[in-house]
Amino acid sequence: MGRRRGVMSQRLKEELAKELGFYDVVQREGWGAIRAKDAGNMVRLAIERAERQLAGTTE
Repeated sequence: MGRRRGVMSQRLKEELAKELGFYDVVQREGWGAIRAKDAGNMVRLAIERAERQLAGTTE
């Protein structure tokens, strides 16, 4: 099974990386340089946002 690409927009990924504090690494070295923990936190935050949006709340 191959990787699924393009699920999150570039803009959303950048916004999440800025919020989580590792966007500087992305700018310097690209997405491949982020830690697995940071990638996981980014996915977790994206899921939380999507769940809140589906529930009709905005924070």
